[in-house]
Amino acid sequence: MKPIHRLIAAALIAGAATAAHAQTDFPNRPIRMVIGFPPGGPTDIIGRAMALKMPEASGQQMIIDNRGGANGIVGAELVAKSPADGYTAYFATMGVLLAPIILPKLSFDLLRDFAPVTFAATVPMVLVVHPSLPVKTAKELVALAKSKPREISYSSSGNASMGNLSMESFKLAAGIDLLHVPYKGAAPSVLNLVGGHVQAAVLALPPLLPQIRDGKVRALAVTSPKRSPTVPDVPTIEQAGFPQARADNWFGVLVPKVTPKNTVGRLHDVLTRSLTHPETRAYLDKQGAEIIASQPEQFAELLRSEYVKWEKVIHKTGIKAE
Repeated sequence: MKPIHRLIAAALIAGAATAAHAQTDFPNRPIRMVIGFPPGGPTDIIGRAMALKMPEASGQQMIIDNRGGANGIVGAELVAKSPADGYTAYFATMGVLLAPIILPKLSFDLLRDFAPVTFAATVPMVLVVHPSLPVKTAKELVALAKSKPREISYSSSGNASMGNLSMESFKLAAGIDLLHVPYKGAAPSVLNLVGGHVQAAVLALPPLLPQIRDGKVRALAVTSPKRSPTVPDVPTIEQAGFPQARADNWFGVLVPKVTPKNTVGRLHDVLTRSLTHPETRAYLDKQGAEIIASQPEQFAELLRSEYVKWEKVIHKTGIKAE
């Protein structure tokens, strides 16, 4: 081998060894988890629970960075433009996955521009009403709504959010028309429901639990396939007579698409170790969340199937961008 070729070969070997060391050393500084909603909503509650045991799982802190706005889009755009090194991740939910359907000029696409790391958790959605509304079941709500078209309003955390999609599915199944009032996250949506500014909602269980227990909202049905052990007296939407309105709200972690696979794998390992820690599991159980730590490929398949399913609902109901 000529001297120059030996130098090139040695440089390549050294570079590969350095890269390999950098990957096996991951993480060697804090990881930032961007959450596209304000504090207090289900995404924030689950994300912070997941971060709690990261120092034990990885030796590094996980810093939660709330970047609320546009139903999670502001946070997702930030991560899409971040270095693909595993140190900036996005905690995603349904709205951002479906955003390109209602915003075709969006600068990113979750399926195209992100690499799935792990499916984190799922939580039941709950059909709730303000106590001033004289209904105690989903069928009573339907009867009242039919007598007062568009006079009953419902809140959500934004257009194409899971709450918006779930309520639109319920409207289709029940043949009713309610007025949609979107907010910038679940927390303000719950706040305005409790305050009586809107009369109904389908929202994730965690931020609703205190309100349900204190009687500030009335739970009519959970949209999951089975009853939640956290609110066992609340029937499923299928038991309430509307099986077509079944839905789950899910949460998962993604990173920029070109993040090295071994970095994605290492991030998956430390995240799932934190997620499945007994203390994390016990806390999320009390919140009504079910931990589902998956392989990246399984999460990718979920994203594809959910996109196909809810794209049909968006086109059928005519959901538009805010």
